[in-house]
This record gives sequence, C-alpha cells and structure tokens, in this order.
Amino acid sequence: MNYKQYRNFRIITAMLLAAVMSQAVIFNNYILAIFAVIAAMAVMFTVKKKVVDVLADERDYQNAGKAARYSLGIFSALGAVLTMFFMFQRSVDPAYEIIGSTLAYSVCGLLLLNSIVFMYYAKQN
Repeated sequence: MNYKQYRNFRIITAMLLAAVMSQAVIFNNYILAIFAVIAAMAVMFTVKKKVVDVLADERDYQNAGKAARYSLGIFSALGAVLTMFFMFQRSVDPAYEIIGSTLAYSVCGLLLLNSIVFMYYAKQN
C-alpha cells in the first residue's frame, strides 16, 4: 500500500468513525462509541504496518519534539497563571476554587507525566 492509498483509507475510516460516534451519541450508547474507537485504532494500526512508503522522517520527529516542548511550556505557564487567578477569585464565587484546583492538578499531572516519559526514553538511550 502506498501513501496515497493509506491517506484515503484514513479519511474513510475517520468518516465511518464519525458516523458511528454520532449515532452512539444520539442513542446514548457509550459501549458502541468505545468499541468503535478501539476498532478504528486497531484497523489503522494494522493498515499502517502495510504502508511501504516513508510516513515520517527525522525532521518530522524533530518538529514534533519542538512543538511538544513549547506546548508543554505554554500550557504550564498559562495554567499556573489561570490557577492563581481562579484561586484569588474564590471569594467572588466558590466554584472558582474548584476550577483552579482542577487546573493546578492538571498542570502538575502533565508535568509529572512528561518527567516519567522523559526518564523512560533517557534510559532507552
């Protein structure tokens, strides 16, 4: 399978998944939605192995690393500022404290996950 066939297959799979997901939402059938996503992932994983063309090169991986690094930094800094804003506004509405705490734990969880993945890849090299 070449890259053009793979791209077309991805588009068709996304369209089918969107149709099944919309029906699952309409009928409130979460089992169907979960099954559809897992099936689509399995199909795409299988089809991706059959592609003989190059899907990504070193530049793509380098750009992805830069994008991830900057995205992590921007999200962390913005999340910290918004956390402080919401925590200071808790006297206006008590729900702001919950929002601020959730955002703070999200930022901490993301940074912890990044550290764990980084340590894993550092050990690989």
